[in-house]
Amino acid sequence: MTTTLWNPTHHHANAPSMVPLTTVPSFWVVLLAVLVAFFLVGITVLWLNRRKALRFYRRLLYNDSLTEIKNITYLRENFNDILIAFDTDVSMYYINLDNFKNYNDLLGHALANRLLYQVAERLGSLVSPYGTVYRMHSDHFILLYPTQSDNDNAFSDKLLHTLKQDYPAGVHTVKLTASIGRYSISSTTPRFHDCLLRAELALQEAKLQGKDRVVYYSSTIKRRNHDAFSRFRTIKEALKEKRFFLEYQPIICNQSRKIVGVEALIRLRDNRKTYYPQEIIAYAEKYHLIEDIDRYVIAEAFEAFTRFEKAGCALEFMSVNISSTEIKNPGFIDYVVETASSFSIAPEKITIEFTETQRPEDFSKEATFIKTLQAHGFKVAIDDFGSGYSSMIRLSQNRLDRIKIDRSFITGIHENKANQKIVEAIINLSKTFGLEIIVEGVETESDLAYLSNKDIRYIQGYYFYRSLTENACIVKMRE
Repeated sequence: MTTTLWNPTHHHANAPSMVPLTTVPSFWVVLLAVLVAFFLVGITVLWLNRRKALRFYRRLLYNDSLTEIKNITYLRENFNDILIAFDTDVSMYYINLDNFKNYNDLLGHALANRLLYQVAERLGSLVSPYGTVYRMHSDHFILLYPTQSDNDNAFSDKLLHTLKQDYPAGVHTVKLTASIGRYSISSTTPRFHDCLLRAELALQEAKLQGKDRVVYYSSTIKRRNHDAFSRFRTIKEALKEKRFFLEYQPIICNQSRKIVGVEALIRLRDNRKTYYPQEIIAYAEKYHLIEDIDRYVIAEAFEAFTRFEKAGCALEFMSVNISSTEIKNPGFIDYVVETASSFSIAPEKITIEFTETQRPEDFSKEATFIKTLQAHGFKVAIDDFGSGYSSMIRLSQNRLDRIKIDRSFITGIHENKANQKIVEAIINLSKTFGLEIIVEGVETESDLAYLSNKDIRYIQGYYFYRSLTENACIVKMRE
């Protein structure tokens, strides 16, 4: 039976026949259905594209594009889950290829990158299926492996051996070695950054021991790192709180035996303990605090020089020690010149000393540094001459004013025939190059007796004076 629409109030004989309900136009229903369908299809496409994009960006974020292994970001963000998945004690190996930059320079980036890809392949094959490997950056890799598998060093030895095998590089083959730091992750230090720090400290020790080895993190490394951090903090706070000060060791004329100059020496007082240069400088250089210290020394020493003069104790010269790292600091000489000018000090009254620790490849920078200082009128001296790199090359390439013979050649010289010959050779060389000599480390009457009749202009050492405060030094000069 067909259902009809019926309105009794308008029914009459001539009314048109009723339209069946099923024949009512359904345009809007169809349109709505089509829109809903398009909407659902669009949402589905967007969702699928989003999943695809997320997978793509996740690969970019977590996969190393060069080696195709997981990167350090993935390890850092999933570290605890990775450790849990091992279900056993795990060791972290921090791997750094030795001298890889040399191959990068020699072969070019393309072949060097191929080497890194091969290293990643070898590491992956070595640890599979029990361990995992990640690229840290450049030629640094992180490897996680069960601790008990290396209790007898078997895995460490295999790791070194695997990395040493020849690598094809174009038509050539190259041999690589690696320095590796290992840290056994304990339940008390599962945090990624703590583990990485300990493995990296062990890696640094492997490099110090000569590279091509695995070094385990130990209590000795831990203590050394604690001491270094403590010294860094001490220096940092001392700079902030101005706890550095200078003392002055008199320099004696070998003929008159009178004080003719002084050497400014830095000290640091902390909790009633006094630190000396050998306890300060190396740490300050390593942690980039040395420039602030050197600028303090220059400013304080130059001001003290004027006070010596005002006290009626005119100095023939004052020696000021700086770090050899300043050779690479383009603004340091300007600071020295400006400071001397501000105190109206004649530059020839100041001798800038630095130790001969620069390697031969830095000689050109050193020569430029020396020439520039001398062009401004300052004297330049090499401290601890004979104890560093290529002393003879320095004499031939640099026009120095003075050298200080290292104390190690002077101690007990009256009975050490070898040191006597070395000192005599240095004296003869100095004459040839027109250099003045300062002998430091004179501590006994026997040392002085041997040096007295030598062609040496200046002597310095505990036999005469230890380092003194400024006032004490003025008193001695007035005597």
